[in-house]
Amino acid sequence: MKKAAKIWRIVLSLIVVILYSVVWQLPVGGENYNLISAWIQALQAGDYMQFWLGSSAGPTLAFCHILGTIAALLYVVRLILMLLKKEVHALDLASRAMVFLCLIACIQAANAYVGAHGTALNNEQAELMPLLFVSIASLFEYVGFRFLDEWYEQMAAYREVKRQERAAKLRRKQALYFPGRYPKELGILIWENFRSSIKDGVLLILGGIFTAIFLIVAFGVFLSSGNIPQVPGIPEWILKLQGIFTSSTVMIIFLCILLMYNLISNYTKVRNREYRTFLILGIRTRTIYLLFAVEFIVSMVSSAILGLLAGGVLYSVLREALQGRIVLPSFFSSYVIGWGGIAFLLTLILATMLNQENILRMGNSTVLYEEKEAETVPSAVWRRVIIGLVLLDVAATWYTSAAWSENKGSYLFVVLGVFLILTGVMVRSVKKARLNPKKYIKDVLWNKEWRYRFKKNRWSIYVMTVVHICVLSFAGIPLISGMITPSAEVQLPYDIVSMAYDQDMDRVEAVMEEYDVKTQIYPMVRVNSVRGNSSLEDERMVSMEQGQYIGISEDTYRALKEALGKTPENLELKDGEIHTVYQQNVSMPARNLDYSGSRTGNYLRFGQPLLYYSVDRRHEIYTGHEEVGRERDILTGVLGEGEQEHLVVFSDEEFERGYESVRKKNEENMPVLLEQGEAAWEEYMVQNEDNLTDGPTNLILWEVPKGQYEDVVSALSFLEEEHPIDRLFDERVGNLYPKDEMIGKVKESNVRDLTTQAVAAALVFVFGLFQIYSKTQSEAGTMQEQDLFLIRLGMKGKERRKLMHRQIHRPFWISAAAGILIETVFALLTFEVRSYQTGDMLRYSAAAAVFTILYYLIWEIWLTVMERKIWKEAGNGK
Repeated sequence: MKKAAKIWRIVLSLIVVILYSVVWQLPVGGENYNLISAWIQALQAGDYMQFWLGSSAGPTLAFCHILGTIAALLYVVRLILMLLKKEVHALDLASRAMVFLCLIACIQAANAYVGAHGTALNNEQAELMPLLFVSIASLFEYVGFRFLDEWYEQMAAYREVKRQERAAKLRRKQALYFPGRYPKELGILIWENFRSSIKDGVLLILGGIFTAIFLIVAFGVFLSSGNIPQVPGIPEWILKLQGIFTSSTVMIIFLCILLMYNLISNYTKVRNREYRTFLILGIRTRTIYLLFAVEFIVSMVSSAILGLLAGGVLYSVLREALQGRIVLPSFFSSYVIGWGGIAFLLTLILATMLNQENILRMGNSTVLYEEKEAETVPSAVWRRVIIGLVLLDVAATWYTSAAWSENKGSYLFVVLGVFLILTGVMVRSVKKARLNPKKYIKDVLWNKEWRYRFKKNRWSIYVMTVVHICVLSFAGIPLISGMITPSAEVQLPYDIVSMAYDQDMDRVEAVMEEYDVKTQIYPMVRVNSVRGNSSLEDERMVSMEQGQYIGISEDTYRALKEALGKTPENLELKDGEIHTVYQQNVSMPARNLDYSGSRTGNYLRFGQPLLYYSVDRRHEIYTGHEEVGRERDILTGVLGEGEQEHLVVFSDEEFERGYESVRKKNEENMPVLLEQGEAAWEEYMVQNEDNLTDGPTNLILWEVPKGQYEDVVSALSFLEEEHPIDRLFDERVGNLYPKDEMIGKVKESNVRDLTTQAVAAALVFVFGLFQIYSKTQSEAGTMQEQDLFLIRLGMKGKERRKLMHRQIHRPFWISAAAGILIETVFALLTFEVRSYQTGDMLRYSAAAAVFTILYYLIWEIWLTVMERKIWKEAGNGK
């Protein structure tokens, strides 16, 4: 069988290499290339990345090609080593990992290709399919080799296990024979046992209540307040599920799991000490587990009921307070109590599973001094620190990448990296302390606590660090940037912003002559992209969330800048290049123009969105552009809630071609549209895969005296009323933007975002306070015993208080330093991604400094209260 296993391995490895090198095809520019021919074509093109831009998957497909090449080379090296009867286990692991990484990248690339409705795969996706078989072959190679290589050993071990199971089953049957039922006194025993450690039981119930409250509020506010589009063909519950993983609810769930894990871990360890005595006295293991199960289930059911009630009351109060600002569903909605209840149940199950070892130890632990033994300290230091730094670099790269800027998923790598770095630094600290006996003895009590309770201290510091990261960075950055957002009036520099067709300009000019107004008129054209936001959509369907922007020339860009006293950039654009002015305030996250495919192609067309076209012709209809520059500035106003109505600057030549094309189409077809209405529009769109008209071509900025404002707005209302189709694509995009109306919308958007982030930060902050409370309460008994011991040794009260202060405060400030460091790094990354100007940076830094100081001041007060409470209890027990 050993020989068969080696033959199997060689054959399957050879199949993997053949599938990679020959069968797997990469579609680029209408042609298909295998792994080798793709390298030849790319090198002959002279620019590797430029070659891949011929595919709609672009950089993603190039990344997939590189990973595939590495995987194929690793398999070739493995094959040679196997023929030479040599093995390198690290190479085996690396080759399989690379195959599956390549598969993941290939799936992302496949999503960039679109096909006709009703088809499972288009031609490009079908060419990428063989990679799935490569992964299956790689998996079969490993599984088959392991099966054949260990067949005899596995069968012998299996027979021995079955024999032992039969013997153990017979012994259990004899030892656990118990006719009848448990006496009523068992209930009394359970209650008395629970009452003897009432503090730990109450902490567990309070933790469950807080968890339920957090989840109810989180799912109610964050799951429902986001603008999640209703995309045809995708069930609503999937879109809601997407909302969970793109909002602060993920952070809340993660922290709730940490909280319940800590509380259940502490509770099981306390119970373990008490049940150990029962075991020594002869109580059966099954009875021990029954005692724990009754206590635990009753506690969790009680916390669930009380938590849902308290969460419902709090959520209802919050919903009433936010009425008119955020539209929140009823507490009894399935998306609040339903999702919240399911999340609570799953959180409880996961936290319990993570404590499986502690629970199982209850029935077989009879070592009385088990808790006194020192916890194991890991050996590796620099390996953990280096891997942690790499994870932080991955997080920063992801956070600042053009395609995934400010993605919340980057924080996952942050918390993982922080854990590894914290472990490495703590291990180094312990080892360094032991190398210097004088310093170790000088601070022996602290070093003893740091060494003997290594895992407990590490976990406590880590949880507090995660809380700080969530409050100061995850929720803090959006919250602080919302606090420094300029007023709505500043975000709207003109009294009225309007866009008009050439056919309406006579009536617009009549309004200008009738009223005492100042106007600026610029040529413009509607520009739309394939996808206007990053929400979940089927790439093989026409997107219902297309981007709608204002296309202008370089001359218009310079004029708009100079009109507001700003200095324009020297662009000198060429055909196919664009410069984007994102009209957003400082609180709005960075975004792209187009989220289709690799998200960096910027596939645009002159005109309004197309509600129907053949997706096979997508990249004939939409042209890719290179964004050579971007800036965040407000030249006409924040008009589309920071998602639409950005300014896209083209070269003068390219803009002129698009401008004249749209004007000509409008001139030819506007009479038909006015005469026949929407029916003519739909018929033309189906027959020509194009719009009958493609939007206004004149951008008009108005300065109106206050006394004439209402009259001018009323006189211009025909721009909206006579062109209803222009609002068909997105209610936020229109032809008339009166300042007074837009002020209300901007304020509403600012308040909604600020309130949501404030609730998130408050929830996490309360979670952190309760986490510290539960930690200090669980350690209070040990600290009091330590204090009594030190009194008997003759230590002065001042020294004992200093030691207790250090034990409570030092771990916190270690976590606080880590939290400030991460906050600073992500603030700097946000400055870069959002293109903050110097004034924005200074205002943000000042607000962040005040926010951070107040945050840590409240923490210090809370820690001091906990310290005084324990000190007082220790003094009373002397």
